[in-house]
Amino acid sequence: MPNPPHNRLARLVVRFMSALHRYDDCRTPALMHSQKLTTAQLAVLEFVRAPRTVSAIAVHVGLSRPATSQMINKLVKRRLVRRSEGTLDRREKAVELSASGITLLEKISRFWSTRFRASLVALSPATCGRLGVALESVVAELEKTSKKFAHRRSPD
Repeated sequence: MPNPPHNRLARLVVRFMSALHRYDDCRTPALMHSQKLTTAQLAVLEFVRAPRTVSAIAVHVGLSRPATSQMINKLVKRRLVRRSEGTLDRREKAVELSASGITLLEKISRFWSTRFRASLVALSPATCGRLGVALESVVAELEKTSKKFAHRRSPD
């Protein structure tokens, strides 16, 4: 159970994201809609930057294996991912980004970067500096923690 500082921080992150969305004018859903991409599909694309098994993807997105397979089939048909036989177990399929998937993620990343830059322009340089230092620290810890616990989340 998170302790009170984590609860306060979680509320602050929600408030921060809400403030960014007010500046965004709901453009993110329009981008996702124009690309015919669901939030779960985007999560899969981000996750398969490195090859993953269908089982690992299912665990990551919190879906059943059959539902995950259906989602992957849609992404394969759109040529955003490639599916191949697993290296250790040929019954298990490996999924990874295709060149088109990489291009799409880069487009989305550029969009988000522009969006956040436009939203954050309202901050003073001093606040930007403090936020940057804090976010660098948070990202570093989260990346370290996600690598440390990755084996618990995925059966790869």
